[in-house]
Amino acid sequence: MNSGGPLKWVGIVLGLSTGLFLVFHYLDYFGDVTFLGGVLLLEVIIACLWNYDRYFFVLLLIAFAWAGMHLPLESSWIIARWVVLGCGAVAGFIIWTKTPRRPFGSLHLLAFFCVCAAFVSATVSSFVQMATLKAFSLLLLFLYCSTGARLAVLRREKDFFAALLLGSELMVYFTAICYFAGLSVWGNPNSLGAVMSIAVFPFLLWGWFTSDGPVVKFRRLVSLLLSTYLVLFSMARAGMVSLAIVTLAFCFCLRQYRLLVKVVSVVLVVIAATVMFFPETLDRQLDGLEDALLYKGHKEEGVLGSRRTPWEKTITTMKQHPFFGTGYGTSPTGEDPGLDFGKVVSSSETAREHGSSYMTITEWVGLLGVLPFIMLIGVTALNLWKTCAWMRRTTDSRSYSVPLAMMVLAGLIHAGFEDWLFAVGYYLCVYFWFFAFVLADLVPDPVESPAAELVSRTSRSLSANLGPLVPDPVMRNSAAHNR
Repeated sequence: MNSGGPLKWVGIVLGLSTGLFLVFHYLDYFGDVTFLGGVLLLEVIIACLWNYDRYFFVLLLIAFAWAGMHLPLESSWIIARWVVLGCGAVAGFIIWTKTPRRPFGSLHLLAFFCVCAAFVSATVSSFVQMATLKAFSLLLLFLYCSTGARLAVLRREKDFFAALLLGSELMVYFTAICYFAGLSVWGNPNSLGAVMSIAVFPFLLWGWFTSDGPVVKFRRLVSLLLSTYLVLFSMARAGMVSLAIVTLAFCFCLRQYRLLVKVVSVVLVVIAATVMFFPETLDRQLDGLEDALLYKGHKEEGVLGSRRTPWEKTITTMKQHPFFGTGYGTSPTGEDPGLDFGKVVSSSETAREHGSSYMTITEWVGLLGVLPFIMLIGVTALNLWKTCAWMRRTTDSRSYSVPLAMMVLAGLIHAGFEDWLFAVGYYLCVYFWFFAFVLADLVPDPVESPAAELVSRTSRSLSANLGPLVPDPVMRNSAAHNR
């Protein structure tokens, strides 16, 4: 007789009774849209945690992107994104410790030191509470990237990158439709240029180049050209520079000089056709383009006139707070807004434009606190260099480290002119560090020289063919040593 059967039914009845009691006792709460939204978010998080490797990164990306886009219900995600990030970081750490796949390395240790520096800077900030919360958000991000991000990619690279390419194509078409309809879903034009040049273009370039079938190759080429057009449409100089350098690096490292010549030829043909058929229109456009693209309305101050004022303010603030900075994520203006979680967001009182992510982090944490951040960026750049050197040596474009390296290259260049690299609330920051940490695991091993590879193959072939007639080199050396 199965004694567990009655107990099981008793448990089910008690559970249903408790659920019905709670529903009827708190029935008024079910008329509150905020409460229902919280319940729905909890259900979605639980569902994604159930299949953590496959779906949680998608939920995290949607949460942060939706909070930063001009879409309905964007304000609802301002707090919800932190709930999603916290659940992802904690769950990822627990799963990783239970089923370890790869050990933590120098990049993860440096990330821990960066978090410590952020908390130290928060203690001397004019906004102690806000700076502490922002430092805690950095902890959650790096914890997730060290565990959850690796769970999402490692051992399932093929499925992940296939889904990533499809998502990039859909994002390009969605953005193009919205902007052609007059809807600036990304808000600031610089954000449009950043998303297309960093988060989309490197992956689509790699996906188009490595496509197998003609249909897929043509489809990805269309989305690649469309993303390039959107970068040009945004008039974002940092995005254009990132796009150009990524294209040059990709072609140079893979020795695809013909492809580079074709790209330059297409650009020249388009310009020549425009001059031939629309000369007057082009003259008018170039006059406005020169001011909008090169000077950004600061023609008297030079090409970098729009960046000069924020840079000067940042340098002045760094002189006032040289050692531990102004506090992670904050600037020394206004009053501490306190611990109201509905209002603790960056505003004109607590944040301002700096004109460079590298100057931003130096102001936030000071000259002493910035050292681990410099080392973190240095290790990331070293992983990029190793991958590019491997690409140059092998001309192999099939490795999944190739698009990751190109994305990291675009991000590091773009961050020199915009303030997003360590702004955890910005979706591009989460996206960049996700793949930067994954790149550390996928950096290819150095390739042996052709001569060494030939000697190794010859030695293995002789050993396999002659067997006992050719003694093992190690045994031969050991015997000589014994004699």
